[in-house]
Amino acid sequence: MSTIEEDIQAKGLTAPRITPVHIESRIAAVSYHQHDQLTICIIELVNGYNVTGTSACASPENFDQGIGQKIARANAVEEIWALEGYILKQALYQGTIEQMAKMCHDVNRAYCQALGDYSQVPWEIADAHLKLSATNGVMFHVENPNATPSASHENWATEKYAAGWVYGKVKDATIKTHPCLMAFDALPVEQQAKDFLFRQTVHSLMEMQG
Repeated sequence: MSTIEEDIQAKGLTAPRITPVHIESRIAAVSYHQHDQLTICIIELVNGYNVTGTSACASPENFDQGIGQKIARANAVEEIWALEGYILKQALYQGTIEQMAKMCHDVNRAYCQALGDYSQVPWEIADAHLKLSATNGVMFHVENPNATPSASHENWATEKYAAGWVYGKVKDATIKTHPCLMAFDALPVEQQAKDFLFRQTVHSLMEMQG
């Protein structure tokens, strides 16, 4: 009978995933503790975190220490699979969010240029606070799919205020002033359009990803 890993390889499934080899590479040390027919396995991971697994024998006559340790270790390893799966999923999620943030930045930059504003620089050389703002904006819409463009603006403004920015007639990152720090309805139409574009870009990318 083939193993799950062999089935995955045979089908040519090559997307990022957790493998048995990776799981074993996370294990730094294994210890066992015995209490009557209860076996406890403690696995120390390479980062110092511990996971545990247990095995209990219902009939004392069937107890075998070796078998008990194998079962307890297998149960502890299942905990590692869950942890490593979460880590991988978070990394993939974060990578997707960053890619979406870049696309939103590029769309906004193109729109600004259409208005004659060439102050927006390419994503690759954009200031860290601009990238963070775009990333937070994407996460806001991913986590709140029904949020309106107005809510998007409010989320952006709240972030700016928290970082020490205030209203100013001229955008200046040095003294942290921005002319768009006002109510959404008070914004010029061309500035409101940026929030509509940002929201639609995020939703379009989400639909493309299924």
